[in-house]
Amino acid sequence: MKREILYFEVPSFPVAVERLRNGFLRGRPVAVCSAGPGSRALLQAVSPEARREGLYKGMLKQEALRACPGLRLLPPNPESCRRAGRALFGLLAAYTPLVEPIRPGAFFLDLSGTCRLFGPARDLACKVRKEIRGRVGLAPRLGLAANKLLSRIATRVIPASSLCDVFPGGEGPFLEPLDVRVLPAARAPACAERVRELNIEKVSHLLPIRLSALQLAFGRHGPALYRQARGLDGSPVRPPSRQPRITAEETLPEETNEDALLGAVLQGLAEEAGRRLRRMKATAGRLEVEIQYADAVSSRRSCRLQPPICLDASLFQAACRLLESAVRRRVRIRQIAVHCTQIAVQPLQGALFPADALFSPGWKEEALQHALDEIRGRFGKRAIQTGIGG
Repeated sequence: MKREILYFEVPSFPVAVERLRNGFLRGRPVAVCSAGPGSRALLQAVSPEARREGLYKGMLKQEALRACPGLRLLPPNPESCRRAGRALFGLLAAYTPLVEPIRPGAFFLDLSGTCRLFGPARDLACKVRKEIRGRVGLAPRLGLAANKLLSRIATRVIPASSLCDVFPGGEGPFLEPLDVRVLPAARAPACAERVRELNIEKVSHLLPIRLSALQLAFGRHGPALYRQARGLDGSPVRPPSRQPRITAEETLPEETNEDALLGAVLQGLAEEAGRRLRRMKATAGRLEVEIQYADAVSSRRSCRLQPPICLDASLFQAACRLLESAVRRRVRIRQIAVHCTQIAVQPLQGALFPADALFSPGWKEEALQHALDEIRGRFGKRAIQTGIGG
């Protein structure tokens, strides 16, 4: 069956959502920026009008105000973005069960085989855009192609609120004249500088280079560059996992990269996740820590928990190792999230010192955790405050 993948994206999604709530913002230069004090705050999203004034995502707030004195700055509103994202997902899922959220306001849809219900994929894409504009008030940008890579690149070469259809067999002529930076592998920090050094400007410049030469020049990024330059991508559209998942997250009142502050926040998240696991009488077999920098760039690391755990101290220790691995930039951090997956429900010991567990491994930790839960359940979560690493 011929694959037909649609990439759906609302440009400057946080700004677009705020404009739904406040019509006064329409047609004006607007940017979303953290409300923290200081001159190092960065723009997280900019409107098309602000972009025409020379502003861009990641720009310093003070520089943006000097370049555009009429700029309207808005604080981040992640809850509104999440609600709008869920509403979009519900509308898109009515056309195909294969909808993969990428980030708030961006989705992949697999339209393969839907022509019998909704007609040709191009007509369906136009119908989706019309419905979203009419019912939600958002103007999406759409790319339609034979795979996820091409459909996403298609939205980078068209104006906002348009549709770009890459016809089967036309992948080569479509990609070759484009800037090489449209390829995800070419934008990787370890790869971008090498691309500039070798004076590779267009996708067509990569095509004559053999795979072995690309591997020699770009290391592990070489095979990805080779495939992407030819428009090859066999990855499927993956709907959100329906497996049980526990998430504890916190948006920092002010962006920071101080280890002590980040550790304190992480410990609170680990305790929250552990409390919810124990309430379910369950353990987690996998842990993931996700961070979001002040410039809206995200990074995440995950690990397998063997054996599966639910104790605060063990979760915190594993989360600390993941956080240290995830932080690879000097940019301050705005949000931290802890995700527990591969959750297995199983009976947990209810007594403080059960006779049949006195000689089992870890019985002291379990007993102590049970006692802490009893105290916090009676006097509140803040009745006992543990120190970093305690």
